[in-house]
Amino acid sequence: MGSLAADVGYPDASDGSLVLAHPTAAEMERTWRLNHREWGGALDLESYLQREPFLASTALTADGGMMHWILTEDGAQPGQRSVLASCETIRKRVLYAEPPAEGGSGNDSTGEVREGLSYGVGSVYTYPEFRGRKYAARMLRDLGAVLKTWPGEEEKTRKKRAQARGSQGQSHHHDVNGTGAKTDDKPGNGNAANGNSNGNGNMNGNGCAKPQGAGAVAEEAVCSALWSDIGKRFYASKGWPAFASEHVEVPSSSPLPAPGVATLLERAALARPHLASLALRPVTAGNLARLCAEDEARLRRQLARHARAARRTAFAFAPDPDVFRWHWAREEFIVARVFPGRAASEVRGMEAVVTYPSPSSSTPISNGASTDVAAETRGVGEGQAESRTRMWAVWTRNFGADAASNPAKNTLYILRLVIDDDDDNNDDCGNSVGGAARDPKALQLAFDAIMHSALDAARAWHCGAVHLWNPTPAVRRLVAGSGLAHRFVDREVDSIPSMMWYGPGGGGGGDGGSKSGKGQAVDWIANEKYCWC
Repeated sequence: MGSLAADVGYPDASDGSLVLAHPTAAEMERTWRLNHREWGGALDLESYLQREPFLASTALTADGGMMHWILTEDGAQPGQRSVLASCETIRKRVLYAEPPAEGGSGNDSTGEVREGLSYGVGSVYTYPEFRGRKYAARMLRDLGAVLKTWPGEEEKTRKKRAQARGSQGQSHHHDVNGTGAKTDDKPGNGNAANGNSNGNGNMNGNGCAKPQGAGAVAEEAVCSALWSDIGKRFYASKGWPAFASEHVEVPSSSPLPAPGVATLLERAALARPHLASLALRPVTAGNLARLCAEDEARLRRQLARHARAARRTAFAFAPDPDVFRWHWAREEFIVARVFPGRAASEVRGMEAVVTYPSPSSSTPISNGASTDVAAETRGVGEGQAESRTRMWAVWTRNFGADAASNPAKNTLYILRLVIDDDDDNNDDCGNSVGGAARDPKALQLAFDAIMHSALDAARAWHCGAVHLWNPTPAVRRLVAGSGLAHRFVDREVDSIPSMMWYGPGGGGGGDGGSKSGKGQAVDWIANEKYCWC
């Protein structure tokens, strides 16, 4: 078979004849059959073989958004060649802001938030017969260099295809990668993936929003990222240093379970109605785009503020709706097979809004945030100035083996937690840096309501815990104030965020932030589960 080693022996990992290529459908299927045991989770083999093409067909991944890669020998024929190592990449949009120039006031043009492309690397796999020969390391070394200029290759291909359609008047055909190119095309020859418009008029050919006032497509990516399941050292040595990898775990059941949302609101409704109000709104497919747009606007301000204050480049993955929909598609596919006859929940998160008298009002919000408030329609007293604290979370569920009977293998992940209130002058830790300070009791009430909503959603789907990645100092205080059983986990082995920086200053990194070859530091803002792929 084409994936087996040649009789003449194994090529050395440093051999110049080894190249990156795109696999055929048959080569991809063989790879999936082999790695099912490691990554299949709750899915049997046949379901796993159906899921992988399905996930490559979402709005985020279709038409070249996802690319499959293999390391093989140059000149070997597809179907007959050895697949020495393999992986996937998913194209995503990122935002970043550079710090002010040395000695600058912080108000110069370097505070501008820019956007570009990144690539998430996943499913790094070596066939059993080729392990121990450093083929994955060679593939990653080559891939890291190729991804830096891959946006330019994509744009060249897009233009070529557009010209071909115009001159021939014929529609093109996609291969299994959605590239329109031959499956044995090697990177860098212009025969690569084209862009994905995702049906959005504001998208450019690479599937990212057009920067305001920018007509040209970026020739280089800003970064590439991966989430290591083999610790922090291996990928760091290949150019993807580890970033913060902490999460807070809240069990969905305990000997003394915390009250659910219904109880929280019932208690709130018995309190004095003139002090404050709490409203809960489910996050669904219908309001996701609006929330993502608000989140991005807030995130842009945060990046600019962080770059100026810390004098470090700040970057974040854009909270695009299609990113969240990709996570939801994973959940929906598994639910249909693990829980037959039960549709995935339409509630994908929760938004909490607390309205209360402004600090200038004579009546402050009362003590005991989770009990001394009014629920839903109860409002601030007539004629009083109002302030508002708003928070929302978007989540998804992941199911492991024996999902229907073993909640310990299942987790509800909060993909993104957003704190957004009337005061836009707070630092990343939730401290006031100008303007009115946030009311801590209002923040606590909103957080408690969201966490109880998440726990209710976890219990309803046999999830043993809720995980929230890399909580900020402000969120850590809210966790402590919630009274919920919890533990903080610093992951050392699995799902380690790792990033190779191609942007201004060059690459490199470290725990929490990275330093380039020129000494420039890079901070990953909103390093949360939504970034993962």
